[in-house]
Amino acid sequence: MLVLVGPSASGKTQVVQLLIKNYGMKKMVTYTTRPKRVGEVEGIDYHFLTKEEFQKRILDNFFLEHVIYNGNFYGTSKSSITDDKVVILEPVGLKHYIELVRDKITIIYLKSDEKFLYDRMIRRHDTHEQAMQRLALDKTVFTDELDNLVDYIIDSGDISLQDLTQEVYDKYMQALKNHD
Repeated sequence: MLVLVGPSASGKTQVVQLLIKNYGMKKMVTYTTRPKRVGEVEGIDYHFLTKEEFQKRILDNFFLEHVIYNGNFYGTSKSSITDDKVVILEPVGLKHYIELVRDKITIIYLKSDEKFLYDRMIRRHDTHEQAMQRLALDKTVFTDELDNLVDYIIDSGDISLQDLTQEVYDKYMQALKNHD
């Protein structure tokens, strides 16, 4: 499974969209008990369960990992970890995956300098204050420690989205060949 990590505006979401569109990869869909929001689709955004259904699956050892956040359960099924899937994780979630399924994941860190990230946030209509808050938070979350946890680091600045996606896909295919 391909895991992407990176700070705000590093291109993660757009890369995932292109990996799905151009290379047939699938977004890993996790489970939650939170109510479905307007526009969300079962099986695409999340698998929506009642708390009772979720708790039964916990007892049935269905989940690889699960957490309670804001009063709702969130979890990843064991069966969702397959080579054709891609997921975006934050560093804390990444550490859980490393502990549980390190041999089944390839981790690519999309990294860029702050000026590029700031400019990209402004281009996508974030305010100066929002951009500065995200950059400050990302500094505390995306530390040098992360460099040692990932398989590949790709500079996502000053590269077209198409070329970035191709590089991510090529690195992932290389990693899959090396696992065989």
